[in-house]
Amino acid sequence: MRFSFNRESGQVGVIVLLTMTGMLTMGLSLASRTTQEALLSGKEVESSRVFNAAEQGIEDALSEDLGGLEFVDNLYSGIVDSVVGVGVNYSVEKVNVLETRLFEGISAGVDVTGVSDGNELQIDWSRLSDCNTETLASLIVSIYYDDAGVTKVRYGAIGGCDNSDGFTTSSVIDENGYHRRYNLPLQADDFLVRVKTVYNDTFIKVSSSDFTMPVQYYSIRSEAANTESNETRVVEVNRTIKSAPSILDYAVYSGGSLSK
Repeated sequence: MRFSFNRESGQVGVIVLLTMTGMLTMGLSLASRTTQEALLSGKEVESSRVFNAAEQGIEDALSEDLGGLEFVDNLYSGIVDSVVGVGVNYSVEKVNVLETRLFEGISAGVDVTGVSDGNELQIDWSRLSDCNTETLASLIVSIYYDDAGVTKVRYGAIGGCDNSDGFTTSSVIDENGYHRRYNLPLQADDFLVRVKTVYNDTFIKVSSSDFTMPVQYYSIRSEAANTESNETRVVEVNRTIKSAPSILDYAVYSGGSLSK
């Protein structure tokens, strides 16, 4: 009688070899995945650190008296050197044109100090254009002026569409995404214009080609970069000039004392 031990021994050897190969492959795969996750986690941590450094630049700029900074061609530059391993540079730019989004019932203040008789504000608004199918925003403007030391207000209402509400008609345009325009005449004693939207929200741009408008807001940009990993993050914010909240538009206003 013959016994074939060699064949069975060879088969067991092959099975063991395949099993070890599979386990080795799985081990290498897990090790590679763990390494990749560790690298990714390190990058996320570094990215967060650089982003926080960029925010630090914004905080440093906002802590300054922006009106008292020494601007060169409407631009001020500063650095933050308190973050180890990260270079932080920030800039503050004066912006003389007001461009923003206004929600319905919310007001924006426009400083017009230094205006002369006959100067105009150009007010562009509304991304919408079709009065038949869309509800366009209309504007209510309040113009504050000085009358022999007494602050007074005059009002105007400008329609985006003809809603039979007595609002002044605006011009139809198609320029830089805006579809309505009104040139608001000003007087030498005017110092502040407040613009409020009704009927709908709207984007709005207020500018003038007649006079140099004062600063309407400051654009702040902070850039942080890790000098070793080339990780860079940028944060931008705008800081508007001080303005009374919209709720005060519904209050009684007096430049002097009030009496019942």
